[in-house]
Amino acid sequence: MNQRTIILALCGAFGVGSLWAHHSLAAEYDQKKPVSLTGTVTKLDWRNPHAWVYLDVKNSAGETEKWQCELGSPNAMTRAGFNPESVKEGDEVTLNGILAKDASKTCSTRDLKSKDGRTILSQTER
Repeated sequence: MNQRTIILALCGAFGVGSLWAHHSLAAEYDQKKPVSLTGTVTKLDWRNPHAWVYLDVKNSAGETEKWQCELGSPNAMTRAGFNPESVKEGDEVTLNGILAKDASKTCSTRDLKSKDGRTILSQTER
């Protein structure tokens, strides 16, 4: 086997692997199931490939539910003006997103607003 064949084979293998590693929004979330959550930030997990914000949300029965909400990549969010200091543990926020298809307490975030209604992050205004 010549060197060119080996290089092409390796490039192909790594290229296919990276395609498998990234997921499709439509594969994990249901665009037809919007969700609006009002709750308290318990954690912001700022990491690649996507950051996450975790919320404690009171349901209609008054019980606290733990939600995890996917954000964009830290790089894209930083360019949009959102950073790890934009929300802090204990902040009350309203988050709009779309539900995960697996019926878990998971959503993909569309926008995040402070208690006073100020937009902290909008992933739809790009």
